[in-house]
Amino acid sequence: MSNRFRDASLSHQLALIAGLGCLLISLALVALAATSSRHMQKVQQAEFGDALAQQIARRIGVALETGDLLNVAASLHRFVESSSAGRVAIFDVEGRPLGEAGHVDGEYLTDYRAPVMIGPDIAGEVVITLSTAVAETARIRFLLSLFGLAIVLSLIVYAAARKAALEFLASRLQRQARSLALEENSKAALPANELLQLQHHINALPMELLRARSSSGPNPANYRDTAVLYLHLISLADYIDTLDESSLHRYTDRLHQIVYAAAGFYGGHLQVVRQFGLAVFFSGNTSGGSAAFRASCCAWLVRSISKAVEKKMSLSLGMAMAVAQSELGRGDETDIYPGLYIQSTLDELQTLCASKPPQVMLSPGVCEDIDVSSRLEQRPSELGDYAILEEFLNPWDDLLERQLRLTLKRLGEPL
Repeated sequence: MSNRFRDASLSHQLALIAGLGCLLISLALVALAATSSRHMQKVQQAEFGDALAQQIARRIGVALETGDLLNVAASLHRFVESSSAGRVAIFDVEGRPLGEAGHVDGEYLTDYRAPVMIGPDIAGEVVITLSTAVAETARIRFLLSLFGLAIVLSLIVYAAARKAALEFLASRLQRQARSLALEENSKAALPANELLQLQHHINALPMELLRARSSSGPNPANYRDTAVLYLHLISLADYIDTLDESSLHRYTDRLHQIVYAAAGFYGGHLQVVRQFGLAVFFSGNTSGGSAAFRASCCAWLVRSISKAVEKKMSLSLGMAMAVAQSELGRGDETDIYPGLYIQSTLDELQTLCASKPPQVMLSPGVCEDIDVSSRLEQRPSELGDYAILEEFLNPWDDLLERQLRLTLKRLGEPL
C-alpha cells in the first residue's frame, strides 16, 4: 500500500492527504458533538423527570394527608395516563410499597425520585420511570447525519484538492519533466508520480551538461596598492600549551576584540595568515588618509589599547608589529593571484617580527608615503631599512587619543 501511494500521481497524493485530514477533523468534531449532545440530553431529562416526580409527589401528599389510599391509587393511574411517565410507584418511609401504576420495559430507562411531604414531615417517596429510547434514537440519527456530512465534506475537499494540485503543481512538474526529457528516453515507461518523472529525466541527463562554477573575472580592488599590518602574537605562542581551552578561548577573544576594534576605525580587513600571525589589510585612499598611514594608525592603536588592557589582566598581550606595502591586495576565492603575490610581503613581515621588535616597524615603502612622512615621526632602526614609529603630529595624535579612550570604554572590564 505504501509503494502504491508513493508511486501514485502527485495530485492524487495531495488530494488524499487533504481528504483524510478533513475527515479526521470532521470526525473529531462529530465526537465533540456526540459528547455535548449526550450531556445536554441528560441535563434536560433530569430536569424534566425531577419536575414530574415533584408534581405527583405533591398530589399524593394531599391524598395521604387524609388517609385516602384509593385516591392515591387513582392519582397514580391518572398521572401515568396523562404524562410521559411509563411507571410510577409510591413507598413509605420504610421503603414498603403503598401503590403502583403503569408498566415499562426495554432499554434506556431512568428512575427519578421525589419525597412525599405531609406538612413538614416526609411521609414517603415517589419513584417514576421514564423511557429515553425516543430521545436516544433521535440523538443517534443526528450523529449519523453529522458523520455522513463529514464524509461528503471530505469527498468535496478531496476533489477540490486534486483539481488544484493537478492544475497548479502536477501539470507544471510534468511540463518541466518533458522539457528535460531526451529524445531517446521520450518513449520510455515512466512512473505516474510527477516528481519521480522529473527525477528520472534528470538522472538520464549526460554528464557533460554539468557545469562547474566559472570565475567572475579579476576584481579591480585586488590590483591596487595595499598596506599590510602584521601582528606576531608573542604571548599567544607561550600560552598555547599552558592555558586550558576555556581560558585560551577567552584570551584569543580579547585579542580579536582589540585588533578588530582598531581596524574598524580605518577600514582594515582582519585575516589570520600564519599560525601566530594576524594581518590587517588596507587598500586605497580614504578621508582617513592613505593605506600606509591608516595601517600605521591602526598599529599605534593596537599597541596602546593592549598596553592599557594588559595592566588589568593577569596575562600578557605581548605582540610584535610591522607595516609594509604591497602592489596587490589579498585576493579572494575568485582570483587567487593577488593572494599568492602578497605572500612574499607576509613572509618578510613574519621574519622581521620573529625577532620581536619592541616598537612598531615601518618598511621603506611605507616611510616614503606622503601621508606617513608628513603626519608622524619616525627614526631609523637596526633591523635593515625598517624605521621605528615614534609618534603622530597634531591633530592626528588627538584623534588617536580619542579613539583609544572610546575603544577602552567599549571593551569594558578585562577578562
